[in-house]
Amino acid sequence: MRDERPAIQSQLRQYASLVESGGVAALESKFREQRNPSRDTSFFARIIDPANATTFVGNARLWEKFEFTNPLMPPLIDEWQYYSSKRDGDLLEVASVRLSNMSVLQVGKRIRDRAELLERFRDTLLATIIPMILIGVAGGAFVAVRALRPLRSLSNVTRSIIDTARFDARVPDNQAGDEINQLIVLFNRMLVRIETLIGGMKESLDNVAHDLRTPITRLRGTAELALRPDADPEVCREALADCLEESDRIMTMLNTLMDISEAETGTMKLALEQVNLAELIHEVTDLYEHVAEEAKVGVVTHVPQDMTLRADRVRLRQVVANLVDNAIKYTSSGGRVEIEADRGERQAILLVRDTGVGIPIEELPRIWDRLYRGDKSRSQRGLGLGLSLVRAVVQAHQGRVEASANPGGGSIFTLYLPLASGS
Repeated sequence: MRDERPAIQSQLRQYASLVESGGVAALESKFREQRNPSRDTSFFARIIDPANATTFVGNARLWEKFEFTNPLMPPLIDEWQYYSSKRDGDLLEVASVRLSNMSVLQVGKRIRDRAELLERFRDTLLATIIPMILIGVAGGAFVAVRALRPLRSLSNVTRSIIDTARFDARVPDNQAGDEINQLIVLFNRMLVRIETLIGGMKESLDNVAHDLRTPITRLRGTAELALRPDADPEVCREALADCLEESDRIMTMLNTLMDISEAETGTMKLALEQVNLAELIHEVTDLYEHVAEEAKVGVVTHVPQDMTLRADRVRLRQVVANLVDNAIKYTSSGGRVEIEADRGERQAILLVRDTGVGIPIEELPRIWDRLYRGDKSRSQRGLGLGLSLVRAVVQAHQGRVEASANPGGGSIFTLYLPLASGS
């Protein structure tokens, strides 16, 4: 409840001063000047003479329903008194003061009880807060519908993929730039990646099936030839040798595919050590020295002696050997293969350049695909897995490899590999 006591005491002092200076008539005149008095705005005032009789009540009609009892003699000057209304249960809080003529002046104020406050609060709630809640609910529902629309699209696309097993569906991008939109962008990128991987797997399986058909057919034909009743023992030996060669070819293809898969998925175990790049390239060029001499292809190296990498020596030698083997294989007699290395910012840059037949520009993006063989490489013996293995192993070493056309004819393969600490 609101505390009216300070206001009552202040008004009591004013009325007492007015009565002392002008008598009861002055107080009556004061009350007559009030316009539209009410319990809420007016103070209760009355005067009780020494004979315990009420001589004045201000705005008496406002307080006629209250049960007043005159204070006992001597009056309770220092205590608060309360009077209740017989009509509605209102309370009147009253303070008293003794005047110079021994009369008692009482001033009071209606106490606004808790029920009235709750009623007013209810009215305020109904008039303002409930409409605000309704507006908030409607606005929240609208915002929620808009916010959840991308999620519903995401759910529909996911359900479509599950039902149809097709990964070409995409979630509409609303370009909002918020977290949900970022999720949609990442989801669409993931679908593109999955679609690419599935397409690559399908193409690889098709290529494997196509490339295995020939050696398996050859194996079967050779075995049937050796099983003929009139087969010569020497023919049988040659047939067994051919079967062994073809089986080795198939095993090499499958093992290479497994190596590529392990490297691409990050499960390839690398025996990392300090590897001197010049020494490793020297080992590779020594290995292909006779091959280059037979093909009448010159091999030249320009590699700093102090360049050190932290790498798997066997895997890295396999990478360089594949590139050198391809360079020699596709370079005509009298051509040239150059191997150069340079030091970049925290990385070694290794170039394998040849003057061979080159790679058509339209085939450059596909040369890294598994089992892909361009038109110019069909005449050469191979599996079509060498460059796929090169890229997979280089990426496993946290590096990258690029291919481009040599301005003088031929191709350039560029490897970027991280240098060892302190190199």
